[in-house]
Amino acid sequence: MVPDSSFTRGLTGLLSKIFGCVLVGLLLFKGIQGSWAETGSLKADSSKSPLTQLQRLLAEGSQNSSDPAMLLQLADLYLEIGQEIYQDENRKRQAFDEGARLARRALDTEKDNAEAHYLYAANLGSSAQIEGVMASALTVNTLKTHVRRALELNPHHAPALHMMGMMLEELPWFLGGDPDMAITYLIQATEVKPDYIRARLDLAKIYIKRQNLRAAREELRHIIDETPRSPASESWQHNHQEALILLDALPSLR
Repeated sequence: MVPDSSFTRGLTGLLSKIFGCVLVGLLLFKGIQGSWAETGSLKADSSKSPLTQLQRLLAEGSQNSSDPAMLLQLADLYLEIGQEIYQDENRKRQAFDEGARLARRALDTEKDNAEAHYLYAANLGSSAQIEGVMASALTVNTLKTHVRRALELNPHHAPALHMMGMMLEELPWFLGGDPDMAITYLIQATEVKPDYIRARLDLAKIYIKRQNLRAAREELRHIIDETPRSPASESWQHNHQEALILLDALPSLR
């Protein structure tokens, strides 16, 4: 038992804060990976790869545009490329950092743009996850502030609902975690966008974690029965396969 002294209590408190911060750095976005890559609303041509679209826009000098819509299209592409295409951590981080910078520029022009708030938080959070040092209350609060603002401006923004839900699920209570509200946000995300497979998969995982196997099974079956977009994306195939594995692993309901 640790002696009860002001010194040891202070040291324990300090170590707890340090450990908590490191833990947040490891866990905050563990369950959200891929969630913010499914915005889709800004894609110029879904038949072309995000990397091809980005290269074309950069060749046209679109990164120097003052048009918020163009800046957000680029930020969205950088986010998707960082999440789905790049494997090297340095390239991923560079993509997220550039996406955050462009979304920030869009916010400077249109402070009440829900997509800009979301894409800024999503890119910033993805970059911080790679750094492994994002675990400060200040960074967490910045992310939550922008996601909340996105939802204030557009309560039906499915990726923002998903991101908020996963933050509330993964954060410790002293940084604002709230497991009950997490489920509420994820349910809302799937109601707003029924084909949002990543959000539905995360919801199923949380139900499994809560031992609510009946609800988990329902979400997983919904994913498996979902008709893929044509052509089915690599992320869709990955999520679909993961749902099959999880459903097969669930014990039979009596």
